[in-house]
Amino acid sequence: MTTMSIAALEKRAAKDTIDQAREIFGLDYVEVASALGVDRRTIFRYRANSSVPSPDVRARLGKIREIAHLLNAVFANHEVQLEWLYSPVPLLKGHRPIDLIRQGELDEVLSVLAGVQTGASS
Repeated sequence: MTTMSIAALEKRAAKDTIDQAREIFGLDYVEVASALGVDRRTIFRYRANSSVPSPDVRARLGKIREIAHLLNAVFANHEVQLEWLYSPVPLLKGHRPIDLIRQGELDEVLSVLAGVQTGASS
């Protein structure tokens, strides 16, 4: 039985999350880098499995995964998810969720999505 090291698992999770952000959110590498608070070159190192994300970046990657999970839980399909991401949301002071994600303001988007999921807000 082969066991992967923690570093190898963290590298794989970073690569998978970056790919997920590009696919689900429609972000390019520069925007993913901005959301994570890293340089674009760092994104390419993560995708090549040549660098382990710092604890801060791992936390941001986790938030991106959580946003993706909540989008799937709250909205019926990818088209509706994109419509919500790219439309002004009153609970986000009229900001578009995608713009906040690009700026690394992940907690605000998470909070609103969690509220929508629980029925606390809409």
